[in-house]
Amino acid sequence: MAQGVPPLAIDAAIGAVEAVEPTIERTVKRKVGRYQRAFGRHLKALKKKHPRSQIGNLMKRAHRMTRKEMKK
Repeated sequence: MAQGVPPLAIDAAIGAVEAVEPTIERTVKRKVGRYQRAFGRHLKALKKKHPRSQIGNLMKRAHRMTRKEMKK
């Protein structure tokens, strides 16, 4: 009893924990599309220029600007 837990019991406990723990997989970030990047850029600029405007109106304007830019 002076030795504590026998090494075989420790190995068995570690093996059980490793079996239960899920393997951690890296999540793959999806590539942001060209439209979404342009829209975000326009919206950010509009929010800086008109901070008190409603977000819906700014989004409409950013959408129009993005469509016009993508058309070229």
